Parts: sequence; C-alpha cells; structure tokens
Amino acid sequence: MATSFTIVTPTFNAISTIRETLASIQGQDYPLEHVVVDGGSTDGTLELLEEEAAAGRLRFVSEPDDGLSDAFNKGVGMATGELIGWLNADDLYEPGALAAVAAAYEASPDAEWVVGRCGIIGEEGRESRRFVTAYKDFLLRHYSFRLHLTNNFVSSPATFVRRSVLQEIGALDVRFKYSADYDLWLRLGRRGAPAFVREPVARFRMGEGSLSITGFETQFKEHAQNARENGNGHPIAVAVNQLLSRVIVLIYRAIKLWRKRSTP
Repeated sequence: MATSFTIVTPTFNAISTIRETLASIQGQDYPLEHVVVDGGSTDGTLELLEEEAAAGRLRFVSEPDDGLSDAFNKGVGMATGELIGWLNADDLYEPGALAAVAAAYEASPDAEWVVGRCGIIGEEGRESRRFVTAYKDFLLRHYSFRLHLTNNFVSSPATFVRRSVLQEIGALDVRFKYSADYDLWLRLGRRGAPAFVREPVARFRMGEGSLSITGFETQFKEHAQNARENGNGHPIAVAVNQLLSRVIVLIYRAIKLWRKRSTP
C-alpha cells in the first residue's frame, strides 16, 4: 500500500506567493491530502482557499492563532496521512518530490522521519545562497545526531514525519518563535536517524520579510537553547552550537553595521 501524505500549510496574508505554492503541491504525481491553516487573512488569501476547497483540492480552517507553530500543530490535528509534510505558503515542492520521499521512506521501514535536500530562492523565485545549500547538503550526507546538535542543517520544507510519532511526542513547541522546527528535529533525532532523499525535494523562499531574516539573532539564541535542552550526553556538540551561534550573530551584526556605514 502506498504511503499516504498530509501536507500542512500555515498561511496569513500570503496571496502574493501562495498560488505558486499550491501549484507545486497540486503538480505532484502522487496522491495527497492538503490541509491549510489560515490565521485570518484579509488580502484575498481566504477567497482563494475557498475556491480551492470548493474544487476539492484542499481543506482549510481560518481563525486567529498564536503564530506559525500553533498553526502547524492545528494542521497536524486535522491530518489523516501517514507522513506529515510542512510547506509554508511561500515555499515550493520540486516535481516528483513526494514520490521520492515515499520511496526513501518505504526503503527504510524503521525510520520515523524523512529528510531531503532543499534549495533557497529569493523573493523573485531565483536561486540564491548556493553556498548555504551546498553546506547543508554536505552535512545531510553525513548526518548524525551529534553533528546535528552543532547546528541546524535540516530544512523544514524537505522534512516529513510519521503522524503517529508527532501524536506521541508532540509537534512544534510554541515556546520557540523561530526555531521550533530545530527543536522537533532534535527530539526526533534522539529516537533515530531519518531516511535520506538524495534528490532535491523543495525550495525555501528567503525574502527580506521572512522570519529567518527578521528574527535572525533571536533565531540563533533559540538554536543554542534547543541544543542545550536536547543535548544530554553530548557536551562538546552543545558547546560547539553555543559558540557557532554567538559567532554567527556577531558576523551578522558586523555586516549590518558595515552596510549602514556604507549607505550614503
């Protein structure tokens, strides 16, 4: 029997990007369930979701929530598929992504989660930050829990988790605004390594307004906390995470200061 999927998409005022996201999901040559959790959009997103739901292409709920993690958790509660995928309303699946994920999952029956490669695109949809993508791909090929404790190289759009496991250990911890995904991956990693998809699975959009940019410093502070809370028995890896997080934040501050001084 083929692996069943539920894709969860949190949304809020995403009309500028969500059509492309929906097309990437609906273009998969694989059966799936799509659940959208909207936070009360007012920009036309809600009307589009109503049209898509009427056509039978997705199910959705629209109501106030406590942010991205809360929205995703609601979607997990609505899901019926065996594997849960998380695709935000500005990210994209590659063609054939779900078939590749299903093949990797079915070839690794003990795996509770599946991780694939993920590219980065800018606001205009063009590939960017290729060095970061290559760096993450290299670390993924050498995955170990200890290595993952040093920094987060697992990308949410290219990660899929057994629904039964999320029901057992809980999904996203709403204490974390920017790094709830890393906390979840570490909790999963303590239980066992993921199955790995060698093909590119998704593309993550990193625009100037994305959470990863607007909360950069807080994100890395949370990463350090994630490592401390999940790193019992691996003190060196946790210490490396603390050091890397501080260094990255200092580099980011220096770049911001340089740009400010260079602007006429």
